[in-house]
Amino acid sequence: MATTISPAAARWLGEHHGVATVAELRSLGLGRKAVDRLCAIGILRRYARGVYVLTTADQTLEHRCRLLCCMHRGGFVTGPTAALLAGLRRQPRLSELHFSVLHGVHLHPVDGVRFRQTTKVRPSDRRIRPDGIAVASWARLGFDVAADLPPLDHRSVIDQLRDRRLVTADELVAIGNWLCHPARRGTTTFLLTMIHLGHAPQDSHPEVLLLDALLRRSIPVEPQLPVERPDGVTVHLDLGVPAARWGVELDIHPEHRSVDGHHRGAGRVRSLHRFGWQIEPVAELDMADVERVADELATLYVDRAGATRVPEGPTGVVPHSGALWHSGLIDSMS
Repeated sequence: MATTISPAAARWLGEHHGVATVAELRSLGLGRKAVDRLCAIGILRRYARGVYVLTTADQTLEHRCRLLCCMHRGGFVTGPTAALLAGLRRQPRLSELHFSVLHGVHLHPVDGVRFRQTTKVRPSDRRIRPDGIAVASWARLGFDVAADLPPLDHRSVIDQLRDRRLVTADELVAIGNWLCHPARRGTTTFLLTMIHLGHAPQDSHPEVLLLDALLRRSIPVEPQLPVERPDGVTVHLDLGVPAARWGVELDIHPEHRSVDGHHRGAGRVRSLHRFGWQIEPVAELDMADVERVADELATLYVDRAGATRVPEGPTGVVPHSGALWHSGLIDSMS
């Protein structure tokens, strides 16, 4: 008569945050009688109908998410909670756990959980992590977080997803065609972000802020502008205007603070100077006042554009292979 859990079952439970359904326990070799014995000696505890937890399990965010996934098999973690699990930036620090379920499902209130009922859920809108937590697909998450973020923050998150190659522009347009509706929260913010899909994704939120500030000053900057040097090496400017051979480099990444990082950055700027480019550095402290530094950069750009004749021959700018304009989604909402 077993009164303990096998090493394999203990390992599986540890990898799944100490939560299992009856069916999962059965697949681990723990039938009803074994589960009853383990509950009697305090190793397992019945949490809800068909759901059991290890009594020693830590009450982490992942543990809470896994419990909800076991209780609502068709639902998924979404919004700021799923974004937090994925390490996405600019998320509000909310105590509520956001969980999406199909509209019409009878729900009992759960402390600390915000149920987001939806009329539209497809199998492709959710994915199962290796630890058994169901989360919104990357494209679905890109739409869902629009309901909780201001426009610039949402644009920054979408840039992060695209930069990490977790979602494509086409997938975002497709999810927008599926979910966008004037009455659905987040639609306006999502559509505003889609206007910028033709731009290359930016590495950091400060780059998003500075791009927006310069565009508001009618400076035609492009983000992550690829420029090929005479030696055949391609470098990417954080922001740039190819016609004026003018660019901006934000020295805000941690690697820029190292001796080697500073050396590489300085060498990159000098090499572009030799190619006729004027590069303006922006430090981390400059970004404490984005409007001020944007005014200063706008003045420098106007001086550069007024004093520079666009040289004949190639500028070294490499066309963005992904710079596509997706008008179908906007047209469909007109």
